[in-house]
Amino acid sequence: MPAPHRILLLAFPNGQLLDIAGPLQMFAAANDELSRQVYRIEIAAPQAGSFATSSGVRLVADVSFAQITSKRLARINTLITVGGEPGMREELVRGNATDIVARAIGRVPRIASVCSGTFFLAAAGALDGRRAATHWSEVEALKLFRPAVLVDGDAIHIEDRGVWTSAGVTAGMDLALAMVEADLGRKVALAIARRHVLFRIRPGGQSQFSAELVAQSTDNPKIKKLAEKVTAQPRADWRTDILAAEAGVSRRSLSRLFRMGLDVSPADFVERVRTDLARRRLLETDDNVEAIAVTCGFGSLRRMDRAFARSMSASPTEFRSRFKTNGAKHVAF
Repeated sequence: MPAPHRILLLAFPNGQLLDIAGPLQMFAAANDELSRQVYRIEIAAPQAGSFATSSGVRLVADVSFAQITSKRLARINTLITVGGEPGMREELVRGNATDIVARAIGRVPRIASVCSGTFFLAAAGALDGRRAATHWSEVEALKLFRPAVLVDGDAIHIEDRGVWTSAGVTAGMDLALAMVEADLGRKVALAIARRHVLFRIRPGGQSQFSAELVAQSTDNPKIKKLAEKVTAQPRADWRTDILAAEAGVSRRSLSRLFRMGLDVSPADFVERVRTDLARRRLLETDDNVEAIAVTCGFGSLRRMDRAFARSMSASPTEFRSRFKTNGAKHVAF
C-alpha cells in the first residue's frame, strides 16, 4: 500500500478555528471515502499540546515548531499555513512560522496558505513573482507588505507553480477540495463535497463576492428586488431608466440608492451580475465563449471582453484557461 501523503499545518494561539479545522476535515474525509489513510495529518504550533483559537475553542498541536527540523520537512508532502487575528500578526512578529516556510521551499513539494496565512508565505519569499489569493480584507495590506506578490483580490483560491493560496476562512475548504481533486481525482472530491453538504466544488476563479450577495446584504428592499430580477433575467434590457421604472423611482433617486447602498452605479451593478454569471459558466460548463456572452446578457463577446478586462484584467478565454480544472490531473498515492 502506498505511503500516506503527509500534511503539516502550522497553527498558533488566537488563530482562526475554521482555517485549521475546515481544510483538515476535507483531507480526513478523503481517508474515510477511500477507507485507508491517504493523508497523514499533523498540527504544529509554537508549543506542543493544547492551545486556544481566537474563538476560545482549544485544539491540540502534535509537535512544536522547534521540532520541525529541515530533515523532518523533507518528509512532508504538503505544508499549510493559516490565518486569523490577533494570532497571525503575533506569530508573524515572532517569525518562527515564516522560518519554517522558508526552509520548506525546495524541500516540500506543495506549500499552501489559508486566509491571511498568505503573509507567512509572502514573508518567506515563497510568493515572489507568483499570483496569490488572501482574505478580501487583507488584499491591500498584502500588496504593501510584499510588493513582489501578484495579489488577486477576488479569487477563491489559486495554484501557481506548486504554491497554493486561498481566500478567507471557508475558502480553505475549497482549497483542500481542489488539492484532493488534483491528488485523487474529481470523483473523490465530489463525494467529499456531497458528504459535507457543500453546494458544489467552487472553482478557484469564482469571486470572493457576488453582486447578488452584496445586494442581499443591503437594507434597501428595492435594491434586493432589482438584484433578484437582474440575476433571474440577465439577458433582459437593464438600462438605468428601465431599472428605475422597475423600482418606481427616478433615475437620479436610483443612482443615489445604489451609491449609498452598494457604492456602485446601477449600470456597474448590472455588469457585475452578468460577469459573475459568466465566470461561473466559464468554469462549470464547456459552453463556447460567444454563447456564454449572449446567455449572460452581454449581447456580444466584445462587450464581455471589455467587462472582464475592467474587472480582472483578463479576457474570458484567459480566465477559463487559468482557472478551469479538467479533473484529469491527479496522482495516485
